[in-house]
Amino acid sequence: MAGGASVRFPASFEEFWELLGEAEYNVEYFNQEIIASMSYETDIHADLATQMSYLLKEIFGGDKRYKVRNGNRPVCIPECEHAVFNPDGSVIAMPARYYEYRPGMNAELTPVLIFEVLSKNTRTHDLGDKLPCFKKIPTLLQIVFIDSQRLEVSVWERKTPLDKWVETNLQHPEMSFLINNQVLTLQEIYEDTPLLS
Repeated sequence: MAGGASVRFPASFEEFWELLGEAEYNVEYFNQEIIASMSYETDIHADLATQMSYLLKEIFGGDKRYKVRNGNRPVCIPECEHAVFNPDGSVIAMPARYYEYRPGMNAELTPVLIFEVLSKNTRTHDLGDKLPCFKKIPTLLQIVFIDSQRLEVSVWERKTPLDKWVETNLQHPEMSFLINNQVLTLQEIYEDTPLLS
Protein backbone atom coordinates (compact mmCIF):
# COMPACT_ATOMS: atom_id res chain seq x y z
CA MET A 1 0.00 0.00 0.00
CA ALA A 2 1.39 3.36 -0.92
CA GLY A 3 -0.25 6.22 0.89
CA GLY A 4 -3.62 7.44 2.11
CA ALA A 5 -5.82 6.36 4.95
CA SER A 6 -6.90 2.80 5.55
CA VAL A 7 -10.10 1.57 7.13
CA ARG A 8 -10.22 -1.35 9.57
CA PHE A 9 -13.31 -3.32 10.50
CA PRO A 10 -13.91 -6.62 12.32
CA ALA A 11 -14.39 -9.68 10.14
CA SER A 12 -13.93 -13.41 10.07
CA PHE A 13 -11.28 -15.05 7.90
CA GLU A 14 -14.05 -16.32 5.61
CA GLU A 15 -15.56 -12.83 5.26
CA PHE A 16 -12.13 -11.50 4.29
CA TRP A 17 -11.78 -14.00 1.43
CA GLU A 18 -15.28 -13.25 0.19
CA LEU A 19 -14.50 -9.52 0.12
CA LEU A 20 -11.11 -10.13 -1.48
CA GLY A 21 -12.81 -11.81 -4.42
CA GLU A 22 -14.97 -8.73 -5.03
CA ALA A 23 -12.77 -5.85 -3.89
CA GLU A 24 -11.56 -3.22 -6.33
CA TYR A 25 -9.13 -1.89 -3.74
CA ASN A 26 -6.33 -3.23 -1.56
CA VAL A 27 -7.48 -5.44 1.32
CA GLU A 28 -5.45 -7.29 3.94
CA TYR A 29 -6.38 -9.37 6.98
CA PHE A 30 -4.80 -9.02 10.43
CA ASN A 31 -5.93 -9.50 14.03
CA GLN A 32 -9.46 -10.50 12.96
CA GLU A 33 -9.86 -7.28 11.01
CA ILE A 34 -10.06 -6.40 7.34
CA ILE A 35 -7.73 -3.54 6.48
CA ALA A 36 -8.98 -1.77 3.36
CA SER A 37 -7.04 0.94 1.55
CA MET A 38 -8.01 2.95 -1.50
CA SER A 39 -4.64 4.64 -1.34
CA TYR A 40 -2.95 6.70 -4.00
CA GLU A 41 0.48 5.48 -5.09
CA THR A 42 3.00 8.32 -5.27
CA ASP A 43 5.54 8.54 -8.08
CA ILE A 44 8.45 7.71 -5.79
CA HIS A 45 6.65 4.72 -4.25
CA ALA A 46 5.89 3.36 -7.72
CA ASP A 47 9.47 4.02 -8.89
CA LEU A 48 11.03 2.27 -5.88
CA ALA A 49 8.69 -0.76 -6.07
CA THR A 50 9.28 -1.10 -9.81
CA GLN A 51 13.04 -0.73 -9.48
CA MET A 52 13.28 -3.26 -6.65
CA SER A 53 11.18 -5.78 -8.61
CA TYR A 54 13.45 -5.24 -11.63
CA LEU A 55 16.59 -5.78 -9.51
CA LEU A 56 15.13 -8.94 -7.97
CA LYS A 57 14.28 -10.22 -11.43
CA GLU A 58 17.89 -9.61 -12.44
CA ILE A 59 19.18 -11.42 -9.34
CA PHE A 60 16.84 -14.41 -9.49
CA GLY A 61 16.19 -14.53 -13.24
CA GLY A 62 16.91 -17.92 -14.74
CA ASP A 63 16.97 -19.63 -11.33
CA LYS A 64 14.01 -22.01 -11.46
CA ARG A 65 14.09 -22.42 -7.68
CA TYR A 66 12.49 -18.98 -7.27
CA LYS A 67 9.79 -16.74 -8.71
CA VAL A 68 9.57 -12.95 -8.29
CA ARG A 69 6.06 -11.68 -7.42
CA ASN A 70 4.61 -8.17 -7.48
CA GLY A 71 2.52 -6.34 -4.86
CA ASN A 72 -0.83 -7.70 -5.97
CA ARG A 73 0.06 -11.20 -4.80
CA PRO A 74 -1.13 -11.97 -1.24
CA VAL A 75 0.98 -13.82 1.31
CA CYS A 76 -0.85 -15.87 3.98
CA ILE A 77 0.78 -16.38 7.37
CA PRO A 78 -1.00 -19.20 9.27
CA GLU A 79 1.54 -18.79 12.11
CA CYS A 80 0.19 -15.26 12.70
CA GLU A 81 -3.53 -16.03 13.12
CA HIS A 82 -3.87 -16.43 9.34
CA ALA A 83 -2.83 -12.86 8.56
CA VAL A 84 -2.93 -12.08 4.84
CA PHE A 85 -0.77 -9.22 3.57
CA ASN A 86 0.07 -7.79 0.16
CA PRO A 87 3.76 -6.85 0.32
CA ASP A 88 5.09 -4.53 -2.36
CA GLY A 89 6.98 -7.51 -3.74
CA SER A 90 8.31 -10.94 -2.86
CA VAL A 91 10.44 -13.83 -4.02
CA ILE A 92 8.78 -17.23 -3.69
CA ALA A 93 10.55 -20.57 -3.23
CA MET A 94 9.53 -23.08 -5.90
CA PRO A 95 7.68 -25.30 -6.10
CA ALA A 96 5.30 -22.81 -4.51
CA ARG A 97 2.87 -23.86 -1.82
CA TYR A 98 -0.42 -22.04 -1.41
CA TYR A 99 -3.10 -21.42 1.13
CA GLU A 100 -6.17 -22.19 -0.98
CA TYR A 101 -9.46 -20.68 0.13
CA ARG A 102 -11.22 -22.13 -2.89
CA PRO A 103 -10.10 -23.20 -6.39
CA GLY A 104 -8.50 -20.25 -8.16
CA MET A 105 -8.30 -18.13 -5.01
CA ASN A 106 -5.13 -18.57 -2.98
CA ALA A 107 -2.19 -16.88 -1.29
CA GLU A 108 1.53 -17.60 -1.17
CA LEU A 109 2.98 -19.61 1.75
CA THR A 110 6.65 -19.88 0.75
CA PRO A 111 8.28 -16.45 0.37
CA VAL A 112 12.05 -16.35 0.92
CA LEU A 113 12.21 -12.56 0.55
CA ILE A 114 9.64 -9.80 1.06
CA PHE A 115 10.06 -6.09 0.44
CA GLU A 116 7.96 -3.10 1.45
CA VAL A 117 8.29 0.54 0.40
CA LEU A 118 7.65 2.63 3.50
CA SER A 119 5.55 5.77 3.25
CA LYS A 120 4.31 8.25 5.84
CA ASN A 121 0.88 6.60 5.98
CA THR A 122 1.94 2.93 5.89
CA ARG A 123 5.04 2.96 8.12
CA THR A 124 3.16 2.03 11.33
CA HIS A 125 1.26 -0.82 9.64
CA ASP A 126 4.33 -2.13 7.80
CA LEU A 127 6.65 -2.09 10.82
CA GLY A 128 4.12 -2.59 13.62
CA ASP A 129 1.71 -5.17 12.19
CA LYS A 130 3.44 -6.81 9.26
CA LEU A 131 7.06 -7.15 10.45
CA PRO A 132 6.32 -9.38 13.50
CA CYS A 133 4.11 -11.60 11.32
CA PHE A 134 6.63 -11.77 8.49
CA LYS A 135 9.23 -13.04 10.95
CA LYS A 136 7.00 -16.05 11.67
CA ILE A 137 7.04 -17.31 8.06
CA PRO A 138 9.19 -20.48 8.18
CA THR A 139 10.66 -20.08 4.68
CA LEU A 140 11.42 -16.34 4.92
CA LEU A 141 15.11 -15.36 4.97
CA GLN A 142 15.06 -11.60 4.26
CA ILE A 143 12.73 -8.63 4.76
CA VAL A 144 13.71 -5.38 3.06
CA PHE A 145 12.12 -2.02 3.96
CA ILE A 146 12.82 0.79 1.47
CA ASP A 147 12.04 4.28 2.76
CA SER A 148 10.29 6.57 0.27
CA GLN A 149 10.92 9.74 2.28
CA ARG A 150 14.67 9.49 2.78
CA LEU A 151 17.58 7.44 1.49
CA GLU A 152 17.39 4.52 3.90
CA VAL A 153 17.00 0.77 3.61
CA SER A 154 16.48 -1.57 6.54
CA VAL A 155 17.33 -5.23 5.94
CA TRP A 156 16.17 -7.97 8.31
CA GLU A 157 17.94 -11.32 7.87
CA ARG A 158 17.22 -14.65 9.51
CA LYS A 159 20.40 -16.13 10.92
CA THR A 160 20.57 -19.88 11.32
CA PRO A 161 20.89 -22.16 13.21
CA LEU A 162 19.59 -19.93 16.04
CA ASP A 163 16.64 -18.68 13.97
CA LYS A 164 17.47 -15.14 15.06
CA TRP A 165 16.56 -12.01 13.07
CA VAL A 166 19.27 -9.36 12.64
CA GLU A 167 18.57 -5.84 11.33
CA THR A 168 21.02 -3.77 9.27
CA ASN A 169 20.32 -0.12 8.44
CA LEU A 170 21.87 1.42 5.33
CA GLN A 171 21.84 5.17 4.64
CA HIS A 172 24.43 5.99 1.98
CA PRO A 173 24.29 5.32 -1.78
CA GLU A 174 27.45 3.18 -1.79
CA MET A 175 26.28 0.94 1.07
CA SER A 176 25.26 -2.57 0.04
CA PHE A 177 23.85 -5.89 1.18
CA LEU A 178 23.59 -9.37 -0.29
CA ILE A 179 20.55 -10.98 -1.88
CA ASN A 180 21.07 -14.53 -3.12
CA ASN A 181 24.84 -13.97 -2.79
CA GLN A 182 24.70 -10.94 -5.10
CA VAL A 183 25.60 -7.40 -4.02
CA LEU A 184 22.84 -4.78 -4.14
CA THR A 185 23.61 -1.11 -3.42
CA LEU A 186 21.31 1.70 -2.36
CA GLN A 187 22.53 3.52 -5.47
CA GLU A 188 20.85 0.82 -7.58
CA ILE A 189 17.62 0.81 -5.55
CA TYR A 190 17.19 4.60 -5.54
CA GLU A 191 18.35 5.12 -9.13
CA ASP A 192 16.53 7.99 -10.91
CA THR A 193 14.78 9.18 -7.74
CA PRO A 194 15.13 12.66 -6.17
CA LEU A 195 16.38 11.05 -2.95
CA LEU A 196 19.64 10.12 -4.64
CA SER A 197 20.59 13.64 -5.66
